[in-house]
Amino acid sequence: MALSPVACKELLRYLDMVVEIVRGLRKALSHLNNGRTADAKSELARTIQADTEADNVRREIAEKLPQLVEEPQLREEILRLLRMLDRVSEWTKESARYLDVLPYLDLPQEIKEGVEELARLALEGAEKLGLALRALAEGDRERCLEYCREVEDVEERADQAIHSSRKNLIAYGPRLQNPSAVVLLRDFLEALENITDYEEDAADVLRLIALRLG
Repeated sequence: MALSPVACKELLRYLDMVVEIVRGLRKALSHLNNGRTADAKSELARTIQADTEADNVRREIAEKLPQLVEEPQLREEILRLLRMLDRVSEWTKESARYLDVLPYLDLPQEIKEGVEELARLALEGAEKLGLALRALAEGDRERCLEYCREVEDVEERADQAIHSSRKNLIAYGPRLQNPSAVVLLRDFLEALENITDYEEDAADVLRLIALRLG
């Protein structure tokens, strides 16, 4: 059993959009760290808009999936994969919204470094998902499974990063004069964590698909 070239092309089209959404968040953070606030706001706006566009593509794929994939169980697993990727996109959008309202430049450097690390890992996980799906489309199941394992490794490193960030939030949170900023920062960190959590979930589903096709 194999996915048709058309099905692979459609899935890759959507996943590439999700990767670009995560990349947009990382770019926005880079702009902020370099003092380019106007560029950061523009990138955040593009990221939020891109999630809406990706949603439309995901719905299109889901609607025509019965014509692309005949086997019912495989079709259901692909729908699950689309849902997990949608969660990646949604939590990236939520992270962008938090970043748009947080006084990011006023945050202690230790906290900003933790945020940057989480965003970097989120992009690394998304890119590895893209590589995994491409490997599967090329018929290389073992390489697909290896990339899926690497996504799990990314998620484990993100767990360590969020733990350190939470400790820094306790240590440096009192420097923030506005209590609402502390709450927003906590929620922002959790949104970033959710990105890598759902990337791991997507990798788990993609692994099942690869094994079924094998």
